[in-house]
Amino acid sequence: MKREQSGFSAIQGEVGLLDVLVTLAENIKLLVIGPVMAGLCALGISFMLPQTYRSIAILQADQSTASLMVTTAVLDPVIAALGLAKGKTLEEARLDLLNHIQAVIGRSDKLLTLTVSAHSAQQAQDIANALLRQTYQESRPKGTLRARLQTQLEEAQVRRQNARNAASSLLKRLESDGAGLNRDTEVVRGYAELLSATGAAQTQISTLEAELEGLNDSRLLQAPTLPQKASLPRKGLITVGAVLAAELALLLFVFMRQSWRRTAAQGDALPKVVRIRQCLGLK
Repeated sequence: MKREQSGFSAIQGEVGLLDVLVTLAENIKLLVIGPVMAGLCALGISFMLPQTYRSIAILQADQSTASLMVTTAVLDPVIAALGLAKGKTLEEARLDLLNHIQAVIGRSDKLLTLTVSAHSAQQAQDIANALLRQTYQESRPKGTLRARLQTQLEEAQVRRQNARNAASSLLKRLESDGAGLNRDTEVVRGYAELLSATGAAQTQISTLEAELEGLNDSRLLQAPTLPQKASLPRKGLITVGAVLAAELALLLFVFMRQSWRRTAAQGDALPKVVRIRQCLGLK
């Protein structure tokens, strides 16, 4: 008895698989031509969509510079210089520009990568260059901070010059009266200290000059690129997605229609249909 039941179940499984294959065979043209047509339509539409180009620049900078790039002090002059506010308010143009800018610091290399998107390659590069120029300008100290740094720079330059003069004078004495002075440890030590003071003053001068100058192209490892191909829309991805979606939708449609036909062919299908229509409020 158990063997008969297992054999009957196996037959039912085989019949079910055959039913699926029959359904697929009967609708093979629809399942092949439909997704192909959907893919071709999606490909055609992707050519009509506005294209997006990306210009990329890389520079040595920290997170503060990345934050500075998206401030109004940088964005507003760029919008005014390139005329990006046509037909928009300043706030709308600013938000639109923000949506097309990405400044990211790399986790491993600690480099700042600036990516600018636009509807033309030249516009993307122009915006990236304008952003860099304005960022350079805003990175320079202003007002009282600049005055204080300038004063510190002048003082450091005076200290460096004084140390150089003293070291030069002492060196001449060592060269002229070397026999006695070379044996004087204090004199030699004083000369070494003067050289050290000169080096420290030079280091401070270099640091202050860099702060006063702010960022510049010397930090730029890769100038904003002029993209040759649009990055968006991704036509291949859109086409493949449309083909897969259409195939899935048609498979569901085919099997639901086949299931409905089988249900309608059964004798007790009509009362069930009537109950469904009543529950949905349909006549």
